[in-house]
Amino acid sequence: MGVCDSIPGISGGTIAFITGIYERLINAIKGFSPELLLGMLALLTGKGDKKKFREDLKKTDLSFLIPLVLGILIALFLFSRVMSYLLENHFSYIMAFFVGLILASAKTIFSHIEKHHSHNVFLMLIGLALGISLAFLVPTSINPSYVYVLFGGFLAICAMILPGISGAFILLIMGLYQFVLGLIKDFPARVEYLLVFGIGAILGFFTISRAVSWLFKKDKSKTLYFLLGLVVGGLSVPLKGIFSEISLNGFAITIHICLFIIGAVAAHLIEKIAKK
Repeated sequence: MGVCDSIPGISGGTIAFITGIYERLINAIKGFSPELLLGMLALLTGKGDKKKFREDLKKTDLSFLIPLVLGILIALFLFSRVMSYLLENHFSYIMAFFVGLILASAKTIFSHIEKHHSHNVFLMLIGLALGISLAFLVPTSINPSYVYVLFGGFLAICAMILPGISGAFILLIMGLYQFVLGLIKDFPARVEYLLVFGIGAILGFFTISRAVSWLFKKDKSKTLYFLLGLVVGGLSVPLKGIFSEISLNGFAITIHICLFIIGAVAAHLIEKIAKK
């Protein structure tokens, strides 16, 4: 998830779906209520109720979240330089691999749908249209304020949790991608911007986890149809990047096709391991 979230056009939420942890992730994030955070702050100031805080903490899925978050953070810090290099020098090859990975993941999402009705297809088409529309957005470049960075963190995390929408791509559209990547590379310099971005991310986690959890309870099949459309439509972003850079010669096309197949096989293998 961490590697994918550092690439514009690729969603970490899709990886969560392939590995079979998506619903657990949503419920685990939802378990972190504002009351729990307030209780933590109260304890730090010496005024909190330790017993109530422990009870609230037991309701969270920390044994799942801690290694997951550590994995994401380690990937972001270790691979930020590597991914920057690969995206600058081998962009279309990287994207070909991930297009195969994501397209194969659409099958995983479809397999989780229990009820198939014709009116659900309409929701899939809405998700598809929303995903495709991302390819027509034009990235901007700005000198961000703290408020803008906060808002960027909020939107990026919401996108990261949703399969098909890349948090990194949202940052790219907002003109914050290189800025945030620079903050990670130069850590701990300008750590105050990372803290502001982190606050926005926490707010995004609270919002999107509750929204998706409510939609799953309301009608899981309809929600999955929409997410399926979003995943397939979101492929328009990396595909646009591939066609803008690919060389029209037999060798380059063959390499792209091979990487696409490797990505699809990788998704299939990950899904099989997840089931075990």
